[in-house]
Amino acid sequence: MLRIFVLLMAAITSIHCYAQIPTTCAAMNVVSPTGNPVFPGLNTLDRYQVEAIALNSPTGLNSIGDNSIVLFVQDNTGGIQVYSGAWYGSGLPNYPASVAQIVAGDLLRVTGLTGHFGGKTNIMERHNPVFTFTIENLGHPGEPVPYDIADLQQAQAFDPSRATGGEFYQGRLVRLRDVHLSSGTWEQGGRVAVADVNGATISVVLRGQTGLGTQPAPAGVIDLVGIFNQEDTSVPYTGGYEIWPRSINDFIETSSTVENWSLY
Repeated sequence: MLRIFVLLMAAITSIHCYAQIPTTCAAMNVVSPTGNPVFPGLNTLDRYQVEAIALNSPTGLNSIGDNSIVLFVQDNTGGIQVYSGAWYGSGLPNYPASVAQIVAGDLLRVTGLTGHFGGKTNIMERHNPVFTFTIENLGHPGEPVPYDIADLQQAQAFDPSRATGGEFYQGRLVRLRDVHLSSGTWEQGGRVAVADVNGATISVVLRGQTGLGTQPAPAGVIDLVGIFNQEDTSVPYTGGYEIWPRSINDFIETSSTVENWSLY
């Protein structure tokens, strides 16, 4: 019965030719004053297309053994997550082998449906493996320069215009300056917090397939590079910001002379 349903859905979608609309990450990420995504494509079967740089490999941010596609891409207007879940029968096995070969720094053309999760718009399949997106690799210009963040409280402030704060950084590669580990358990698949000089903190997720948590925890003052993500679970979607580092190489020793840490 499942196979018949999938074939039927494929036939239906092949009959209807929906628009393929070039757009930007910023345009897809527009939100209401309560942080609810309000991009018009969320309510249609139109397929939207962005050209943006990959910030990670398609499965590098997954849990151990998970073949879902969890890919962040960034253009010069913002960033967005591209998602396909193995748990509902899709993920990497449902895509051409070329998708598995994507690395951070590749320039991609991604075309697909949009959906909402955790306070942000994603390019996704809406949990139906029939609605696969397409990813074309256009070359390898390299990773974008991370956005510098020195004030964690300001970086997580909610601004519905997306000109500042968490909505501005969402989906982008950032570099937290002069932070230190302040709480949590340093273990694979775990979660820790880092604090800045003013004592403001942000959650850092040690995703399983990054290998983070298997090495000694960074000590002292560091810079932290990672993807600024949002995983808010309820309205209003005005928080839930967190950092997803991609490997131990994103934890960088510094020569900072910052003194009088409020949380030390």
